[in-house]
Amino acid sequence: MENTKTIKTRKNRFTPQRIAFVAMFAALICICSWIAVPNPFSAGVSFTLQTFGVILAGLLLSPADAFLVGVVYMMLGVVGLPVMSGFGTLYTRFPTAGGGYIIGFYIAPLLIALAKAPIFAAVDKKYTGLARRNVHFVAYLALAIVIGILAVDIPGLIHGMYYTKMGLKEAIFPFALAFLPTDIVKCVLAAMTASALEAPLKSMHNS
Repeated sequence: MENTKTIKTRKNRFTPQRIAFVAMFAALICICSWIAVPNPFSAGVSFTLQTFGVILAGLLLSPADAFLVGVVYMMLGVVGLPVMSGFGTLYTRFPTAGGGYIIGFYIAPLLIALAKAPIFAAVDKKYTGLARRNVHFVAYLALAIVIGILAVDIPGLIHGMYYTKMGLKEAIFPFALAFLPTDIVKCVLAAMTASALEAPLKSMHNS
């Protein structure tokens, strides 16, 4: 016979609140994908805010919920909805030079959330109050830049090399370095947003 704690955990596994958070962040990534500006230095790949959306999801959600956000976003693309860059669909955007970034948008939230969990557990044991908040911001920024950018750009670079038949030296600028300045700005914005929303979201989860 299962104990009360186990039954309660199972009942709370997919609460309306969790479903709402997953849907909200999946919608945010979709909206960010529609804001696209051509990048004159890339091989036909535009600047978008998708990197901001996927990084923010990873910074604020648990690994399980971050994984679900990626699944929901990809499934919206699979059914043919225009959730990719510039109102494109998965079937029009993946077989292009920038198609590899879509893989990055799928895995980045999960990788960030997985890395965040042990880091924040260690930080919260050592710091309290304002010091903890400041360290959290530094951790948010480091996770965004190191894991967020690499998780998005590496699949984009590999796919771009395959699609254009470029070598690594030729492809690294148009598929990675050309986006680095704006990606860093998006990482800073994501870290600032996560730091500002951390306390309100925590209180909502605990309520």
